[in-house]
Formats: sequence, structure tokens, C-alpha cells
Amino acid sequence: MRARNQEGQIAHKGPNWVLRVYEDRVQDGKTVRVRVPHILCRFSDHPLKGTEKDLQFLREKFSDKIACLLNPVNKEHAIKTGAITLGVFIEQSYWSRCTFRVNTPAGNELHMEPSTVEGYRDIYKRHIQPAAVAKMKLADFIPRDGQRFIESLDQNLSHQTHMRIKNFLSGVFSWAIVEGAFRHANPMNEVKAGGRTKGKIYLNGLAASEKIRKQKIAASNEHAYTVGEIAEMLDKLPEPARTVCALSAFTGLSRSELWGLQWKDYDGEKIDVRRKIVNNVVGAPKTEAREDSLYVVPMIRELLAQYKKDFPQIGEGWVFRGVKGGPLNLDNLSRRDIPQHINGAWFGWHAFRRGLGTRLNEAGVDHKTIQSILRHADVSTSMAYYVQPDRTAGERGLRKLSDVLQRKYKIKV
Repeated sequence: MRARNQEGQIAHKGPNWVLRVYEDRVQDGKTVRVRVPHILCRFSDHPLKGTEKDLQFLREKFSDKIACLLNPVNKEHAIKTGAITLGVFIEQSYWSRCTFRVNTPAGNELHMEPSTVEGYRDIYKRHIQPAAVAKMKLADFIPRDGQRFIESLDQNLSHQTHMRIKNFLSGVFSWAIVEGAFRHANPMNEVKAGGRTKGKIYLNGLAASEKIRKQKIAASNEHAYTVGEIAEMLDKLPEPARTVCALSAFTGLSRSELWGLQWKDYDGEKIDVRRKIVNNVVGAPKTEAREDSLYVVPMIRELLAQYKKDFPQIGEGWVFRGVKGGPLNLDNLSRRDIPQHINGAWFGWHAFRRGLGTRLNEAGVDHKTIQSILRHADVSTSMAYYVQPDRTAGERGLRKLSDVLQRKYKIKV
């Protein structure tokens, strides 16, 4: 096996110009190295003499085709010799795997959302590609390298961001193991993620505008709309923002599900969630649990009936449609038509789901029912992220305990 990447040899063979490439073939039960010709074009298309200048012309003319022929061969060579770097493996193999999974139909365990791959690409571009870790040989990577890399990241980034980076690399190495490019246990398994813990915002050294932006993001990530805030929206927002927010508040539909809602999904009593829209791409619901039907309370039924009269169904029947009949961009709606009407008290679409979970919990609804309404696959997700703690309830409980201690045990203060 050659010690370097192949460039291939261009030659005139029979009626064609070909690219000769060395490949491994099994003959008589043994792996042998043979030179295989791949057709580039017919000789009659370019009847050249075969001088060095002619061959260079053909190499440039068919550069894309030559790259397609050589990339798999050179990748396999790099894997076998242990020469491939982490960055090259991600670019040559992992992204191809992601593309395959995106193209796998939704509902299959292999399916991956396009938005997930976009997030992975952002992680790679921001944190991995510029770092020394991208140039490390994949085969030599050990847990210590993963830990040092995670610790080299900006520790003012959130712990969740550190976890996303770690999990991305864990996925890369899982695929490398399957591909045979890495022959050890996943080195990211033992890596401890750092980053700031939830609730702590580091603003030192930031410009005033950036401080405000970070504070708003932090607030949006935790806020659960109160009944009072929802009432103010229903009182002050213009259409279609008013009905969009009301529907989200009383059903728990997410932004992407609201965006993809069509009138045929609503039978007058319940909504069947059949699609979502993320970054203008229509796809299947996030999970099987999210496909469950949603009960619509009478008040919201009346609101939807009036809304349909004011905005009659056209085209594909999007419930919330733009001026051209396509689905209404809810990101634009939240920027242009909501904050100014409610004195800037806008914390994003997900705060409706957190608000619904929190209000149901305060009303004494059992946890499994809350899980069902929010359509989570696991009840722990509902309770950990969608039910905000009631601090006043905690204070009331402590005062009650204090009263019992003083009354029953005659404790004096």
C-alpha cells in the first residue's frame, strides 16, 4: 500500500480517456493491489496527444469526477494507515452519514432532523474546526485529549453548550467505531463537561447591548407565562398574533407545530398534529408522542371559528397563513407584531408550553396527565423542564411547618 494519497494516472486506453487508480481486490481468497481504470470521457471528445500539458488539461477539466473517484479510496487508505485526522473524518465521512439519516423517512429510528445537522455543523465550525483537536489523528485520540479539549473551551459558555459539543463528538466517534476508523471504546464517554451552571450569567467585559441580549435569552429559557400575561396578550394583540398565542397557551403546541398547522388537522374538537415546520422545511412531528391528538377547550373553539371567518381558508389550508397563502413565518410574527403591544414582555413561544405545564401542576393535575397534554415521551421531561417551581408554595409550607412545631411541641421563639 502506498504511503501517500493517490492522485491517479490519466491515460488513453482504447476508445476512452481513463483514470487509473490502485484498489484492493480479493482474488483467490487473498487481497491484492490492482490498478483499476475508470472512464473519464471518450477519446473522440478530446483527441489529444497525451503530452504533460494535455494531461493537465484533462485533470482540470474532470477535476470533480476525479475527486469523486479518489476521495473514497484515499479515505479508506487514511483509515487503514491511521493517518486520517478528526477534522477530515468529520468532513469526509460523518457529514455523509448525517445526510443519509436526514434522507431516511421520518418515523424510522435512523431519521435525523435537518435542524439537528445544522446545529452539528455550527458546533463544528465554531468550536472544533478552528481548534488543534481537529488536526489530531483520529486513531490516536484518547479520553485525555477529549477532556483537555472540553476544558479549553470558553468556560463562560453554558453547561448545556459544553454538553452539546461533547455529545456531538461522542456521536462522531460512535460512527468512527462502526466505520472501523477507530478501534477503541468511545473516548468521550469518560469526559466531564464544564461550563457555567444554569442561572449564572457572566456579563463582565460585554458591551451594554450584548449584556441586554444575554439577559433576555436567559430569561426566555426559563420563563413560564402566567395567566395574567396570557390575558394581557388576548386583550392587546392584533390578529393573527392573538389567536396564535391563545392556541399555544391552551394546547401547548410548539412554534414549529403551530407553523405547520392546517385546517384539515382540526375537526372542531381536537387537533391532530401531523407536521411541523423548522427553518421553512416541512417535516414529521418530533416524536411519536407528539403525534397525539389535542383537546381544544370551548373558548378556543370559538376563537378559531371567528378567526376562520376573518381569514378564510385558501390554497393548502394553512391555519396561520401569510399574504401569499403559504404558512405564516412565526419568527417574523414574534419580532414584528407582538412585543410592542405588550410592553416588551415577550419570552418566546416555548414559554407557553412551560406556562401550561406549570399552571396544570398548580391546579393539582397529576404528572402523567401533564405529560400526556404536553405530549412528552417521558414524564421526567415534563416535570424537570416544563413545570416551574412555586417558591411561594415553598414559603407557605415552611410557615405551616413552623406553626405545627410551635403548637405541638410548644417551641417558643
